[in-house]
Amino acid sequence: MSGLKIPYLKEMFPEPPAIIAGQLMVSGAVIPIDKINWKEFPHLPDVKVYMGYCDQRLWLHYTVYNDFVRAVCRQDQDPVWQDSCVEFFVKQGDIYHNFEFNSLGVCLSAFGPDRIARERLDNEHMAQILRFPSIKMENLPSDSFPTNWSLTIAIPLDLIGVNAGSQFLVNFYKCGDKTKVPHYISWSAIATPSPDFHQPGYFAPVELAG
Repeated sequence: MSGLKIPYLKEMFPEPPAIIAGQLMVSGAVIPIDKINWKEFPHLPDVKVYMGYCDQRLWLHYTVYNDFVRAVCRQDQDPVWQDSCVEFFVKQGDIYHNFEFNSLGVCLSAFGPDRIARERLDNEHMAQILRFPSIKMENLPSDSFPTNWSLTIAIPLDLIGVNAGSQFLVNFYKCGDKTKVPHYISWSAIATPSPDFHQPGYFAPVELAG
């Protein structure tokens, strides 16, 4: 299996979030989330994710433009897919993890072999996922007009069982079930009759470049 190469970057944490985001945008792999898979949901915000890794963490920096921001969820494991949400699904072996974040960095995450048999991450592991959102409660925008936002995330490599040289399968998503303009877009195209991101058969390969 070969696929998109994810570059190794020197450890950036605890640099300020803006420095980390800038480094990812300069040196990370650029991944456009731009596939409209279901014609009844044509809304296409401009979304990219910049991806790299260091010795301990996988880094993702999402940039989102022209999004009608909804951020109702406040606690981890709330249904963030109903909000303005970016997602990262990763499959290693027979198990895949879903990491879903609203614009405030609130996270829902679970793992299992399929969409039914899943176990949610416990609080200890959730606390290990670093999140640096550009939107805070004090500057939460109205959903009546499009807004730009970003979110930087770091996931421990050992949480998903990968390291330098690992090859595995992923997909990236942007959605918002209850936003002003519902949408469901992805990096790797999905050929199902209705929106469904729990489709590891449509994940695409990546490799952590040594």
